[in-house]
Amino acid sequence: MGMNSLTIRQIEDATSLVNFHCGIQAMDDFIHSGLNDSIRNHYCNSYSVHLGSELVAMFALSFDSLELDSDSLEEMAEGINTANKPDLSKNYVDTFLSKHHYPALEIAYLAVEEKHRTKGIGKAIVNAIADMAQRQNTAGCMFLTVEAYIEEGYSAVPFYSRCQFEPCEFKKPNKETLRLFRALYPKSE
Repeated sequence: MGMNSLTIRQIEDATSLVNFHCGIQAMDDFIHSGLNDSIRNHYCNSYSVHLGSELVAMFALSFDSLELDSDSLEEMAEGINTANKPDLSKNYVDTFLSKHHYPALEIAYLAVEEKHRTKGIGKAIVNAIADMAQRQNTAGCMFLTVEAYIEEGYSAVPFYSRCQFEPCEFKKPNKETLRLFRALYPKSE
């Protein structure tokens, strides 16, 4: 499914999501009881996604920074990690490699209505977010990041992997998420 048939609207008041259910209890609880506070306190901007008049998904975005470890940087420099190697001009490579943090846009939340999963809506939304990040002119932005949710019986990691994200950390015990990243301007090989 492409974004052509989907409409994105900014959410000013999350009570509009009262009947929205993605089927992941922790996410549904947050959307119904904590999202408004995140919007009001400028933690994120939130968006609803509609197919015609039907609400099918929601997502929220926050500015972020990505810290890459020396192994990830070395893999990028050597061309091992080509899927998420940013397209850099030759005179900027050394500057890039000397940075400690890289500007990013975080997908703070992404949830698809339970009955609409597996229809390609999530991937279309991720691609729309990448397009939004590339078109914005507020701040520099080289990567998308996400803390992919992992709980008993459900992991968002395979979904984000299919959307060209890769881990920037090892799975940590007692942490319910795995931090992933994707280059906004990947170098085409």
